[in-house]
Amino acid sequence: MHRYTSPRLSFLTIAKWQFSKSLRKKDPVVSTLPIISQDELPKGDYALWLGHATLWLNIGGTTVAIDPVLGDIPLYRRHTPLPLPREKLYADVILITHAHYDHFDKASVDYLLKHNPEIIVVAPNGFWRYLKGKIDRERCFELELWESLMVKGLFITLTPSKHWSKRTPFDTNKALWGGYVIQNSEHTLYHAGDSAYGEHFKEIGERFDIDEAFLPIGAYRPEEIMRHNHLNPPEALQAAEDLGAKTVVPIHYGTFILSDEPIHEPIEWFEKLTHSHEYPFDTRALKIGEIYRFNETSTLKST
Repeated sequence: MHRYTSPRLSFLTIAKWQFSKSLRKKDPVVSTLPIISQDELPKGDYALWLGHATLWLNIGGTTVAIDPVLGDIPLYRRHTPLPLPREKLYADVILITHAHYDHFDKASVDYLLKHNPEIIVVAPNGFWRYLKGKIDRERCFELELWESLMVKGLFITLTPSKHWSKRTPFDTNKALWGGYVIQNSEHTLYHAGDSAYGEHFKEIGERFDIDEAFLPIGAYRPEEIMRHNHLNPPEALQAAEDLGAKTVVPIHYGTFILSDEPIHEPIEWFEKLTHSHEYPFDTRALKIGEIYRFNETSTLKST
């Protein structure tokens, strides 16, 4: 499709992995990751991590939900609870990075559309196929890679990720995928969506002066399969250096069991690396439900 597309894996490769999983003894998954419960969304500017890739933002008075997943998804259950009541969630804008079930949960998006009648959805090109009948066409914006739009005071750009898209047996890569850079005159934030490591991180860093990069660190085993689609912690830290980000926040772990590594391993590995090496950026590992307050100063630089 384009140079940011993950290579297709053979049916035999996937079948061998699934068969080996079926033969293993499955111990009950018990998460001990700390959760900070919130009664409602906070005031002021913030980022709030709700688990996995779900991020709630308020930037300059506009509330943005990125990849909202508020409960279980098909074939996978949440192992950490939503840190605040779903009826307290609202948003002005929804950003969807791609069509995979752990990033685009139709039930969660439908809930937000129903309870936020003026909400705007921004998604990669081709995504309208999944939203027809759920939102008026004029409130759903589809972006090509590197395309930007101004919405409710925020400059939003769809950036490349090395990944792919599929929701049914018949729609492989029919919609684009990517991450987002979100800017106003005071702040620039990047959410990578799902991505393997690649040259696109340097390309993004050349175009934007990123304050916070929210980077995925989980779903990396078995390596022969997952390295084509996801970052592990060392790759995420290298991606952060390529981006030139000021602060890196790890996400995409600790909520769903999508791969073979233990649920706590990604953040333990990430923190071991950041405690034993010096990096040219700050790192901030959030607890699920923890409020992150942005730095005061930033510069706007666009494509």
